[in-house]
Amino acid sequence: MSKKAKVGAKTMPMRALDDKGIPYVVHQQSSKQYTAEGVAEDLGVPVAQVVKAMLVQRSANPSGGSNPFVLFVIPGDRRLSLKKVGAALGDKKVQLASQRDVERVTGFQVGAVSVLGFRREDVPGFVDQHVLELEQVIISAGRPDIGLALVPGDMVRAIAGNQVGDFCED
Repeated sequence: MSKKAKVGAKTMPMRALDDKGIPYVVHQQSSKQYTAEGVAEDLGVPVAQVVKAMLVQRSANPSGGSNPFVLFVIPGDRRLSLKKVGAALGDKKVQLASQRDVERVTGFQVGAVSVLGFRREDVPGFVDQHVLELEQVIISAGRPDIGLALVPGDMVRAIAGNQVGDFCED
């Protein structure tokens, strides 16, 4: 079962939530976890509640913009549908960002990517509608050993430029 973390310095996601006045509970995991399944088992919560932050890369920059990357947030027990993502973005050639790009754009290592607090602030967010059906969500604190529990609606409110829709495989 999870314990309150004894965290020294606050992480970027914690600061982002604090700046927006959004309450959260810090959960220290017993070991570093890099999958939704591992976090869920460690904290004793359903896998669906451990949301995944997936960085997608468009095939071309939209409207001559400087950022081809888009964040998608999905329940931990589901898979992202690149077909639905492509339809939502109007780009059939979207793909998951490379590990190098994920770390460069977010500032987090793969497996510990949070849904907010990125190094770059111009990454729009899309949240799968199934996330809103959950009682609570656990997001990464930007470290593989700490999760942050909060209300799904608050998480959506915290994500920059968020849009809600159906982005998971059926």
